[in-house]
Amino acid sequence: MKRLGVLLAVFSLAAPAPGVSQGSGAPTTHLIVVTGLGGQPEYSDLFHTQGKSLMGAAEDRWGVPRDNIVWLAEAPDRDPDLVSDRSTKEALEAAILSAASRAGPSDGVMIVLIGHGSGEGDESKINLPGPDLSGGDLAEALGAFSSQTVAIVNTASASGGFVQALSGERRIVVTATRSPREKERTYFGSYFVDAYLDEGADVDKDERVSLLEAFQFASGEVARRYERDNQMLTEHALLDDNGDREGSAAPGATQSDGALAGRFFLVSTSKSVAQQAVDDPELAALLEDKTRIETAIARLRQLRDTMDPAAYDAELERLVLELASVNRQIRDKGDRA
Repeated sequence: MKRLGVLLAVFSLAAPAPGVSQGSGAPTTHLIVVTGLGGQPEYSDLFHTQGKSLMGAAEDRWGVPRDNIVWLAEAPDRDPDLVSDRSTKEALEAAILSAASRAGPSDGVMIVLIGHGSGEGDESKINLPGPDLSGGDLAEALGAFSSQTVAIVNTASASGGFVQALSGERRIVVTATRSPREKERTYFGSYFVDAYLDEGADVDKDERVSLLEAFQFASGEVARRYERDNQMLTEHALLDDNGDREGSAAPGATQSDGALAGRFFLVSTSKSVAQQAVDDPELAALLEDKTRIETAIARLRQLRDTMDPAAYDAELERLVLELASVNRQIRDKGDRA
């Protein structure tokens, strides 16, 4: 009875992943990219390049609709056809309100902050033209989203304070550092962008990159860089998932975090498969099955500590095998297309 009750809880609590169609509409992802003050030309160039690369990958590789992407930059005149506005605090707040007015109740929202940060006490800020933006400022603005899953990625130095300020239900918070006291320049941002450009970040080879995969890819590359250069690691990325507030340290501690991030994608499925599914009801049904199973696995992992170990292992094995079967059928259909 205990096992039955827990398994019923797994499936009754299962919520659709952001960006996955649920029949009445087609939820999607909204992306806001913010590149802050560089301070020096080399950093201004670096941050601008990162923002442009992420925006391009989202639209061209992952198929995020152009209307769902906003890029706020330090110098909008460098790419006037791509940059929506200058990256001020006020412009970001306006972009958030605009996204909230357009987002469906099951849509996902990703906000990526790129630049230099500062920290004092437990508070972190990112340096923007005009007033800097704190985690508290952003938390207030995010109140505009009532039901959407929101992911905030702060790649700046001293960014760790954003976890405590922003942690909450249906929230994913990623920071390049574990505290506001890690104030050295960070490399996390470059590798985070690379995760959406590099085939190697797609660990499970499902032709998508989840936010969890991007976090783990970037964290691992940061650690390898410091090791290669024989330097002491001065940045320790964190991922907070669904209100844990503790945050999982990079590169791989995700026991309590990662269930929601593992289901958060710029697109719900690969672009080619999604296009094929429009005219193939059988493939569309398989994609719905895939989402259902992935959600059940994520919820099961959250309940691991409440379950008999043997029952947990048996149910996880069943779900993983079922997922493998569905993935194989999806791949077979793709190969025949």
